Amino acid sequence: MRCGLSQFGLITRAKVRLRRCRPCVRKYYLLYDDLGALMEDAKKVMDPDNPTFSSLESWCTPCFQGIKKIGDGLEIGEGVQTFAYWMYPLHLTVEHAEGEAPDDAAVLAGLTPYRHLETSDYTQLEFCSRMDPVFELWRRGGYWEMKHPWMETTLPWDTAREFIESVLAITPPQALGPGGHILLWPATTRTSDVPLFMHPPGDWVMGWGILPGVPERFHERALNQLEMCSELSIHYGGKRYLSGYVTFDTAEKWAAHYGDEWPRMLAAKKKYDPDGILAPGFIVYE
Repeated sequence: MRCGLSQFGLITRAKVRLRRCRPCVRKYYLLYDDLGALMEDAKKVMDPDNPTFSSLESWCTPCFQGIKKIGDGLEIGEGVQTFAYWMYPLHLTVEHAEGEAPDDAAVLAGLTPYRHLETSDYTQLEFCSRMDPVFELWRRGGYWEMKHPWMETTLPWDTAREFIESVLAITPPQALGPGGHILLWPATTRTSDVPLFMHPPGDWVMGWGILPGVPERFHERALNQLEMCSELSIHYGGKRYLSGYVTFDTAEKWAAHYGDEWPRMLAAKKKYDPDGILAPGFIVYE
């Protein structure tokens, strides 16, 4: 049922595993100018023998460099294009009790950021609500009302850097729109054992998502570009994260995504939803 995309049934009740949390959160704002260095540090942070950190967040952010020539004339996208130098924030948190703030130097020892930009303290409730101000900024800037053709994928660790840097090299910063962003989420495959959540093999994977906000007149262009990113990620051994723009329009593409789990999908659909009532039209079975 889990990760079944509502194809076989609906979850009406669930037991959720919880953990105790401490009342205070210290957040470290690190910045990297090298994706490889960030990935190495992310592995240190996620090491199961390192209990220091409680969360990490990362993304790719463009440092706008102006407009460069790419062909003849001055038409954007034909003769000229904006370009950026890409940087990589990494935000790490440590939970602690009141009056027991962590030793910052000890916490960050062994990490190699380009800059340690900021350290902030939050209550646990503030940290859990940290996206609320972001959503408000999206509303103020117009991003909230735009089209949001998003595409997410999960990449093998050993090919992630080449894929990401290749895509960023041809991504003009204005393509993201105001508030648009490109997510990185380093993860261990120990995080989930759900059979139908498909991800590349190995101990480590890199999640990557391009989340633009675009005006209506550029929507189709954005979809075409996201489709190219999707196909390229699969070429690099990635597995699509099935929450965004997905265009698997044949049974062969779905079978390739689910691999050895595809027979399980077919059997479950036949057994629990033989009339195709649940979420029809998304997954193509034949």
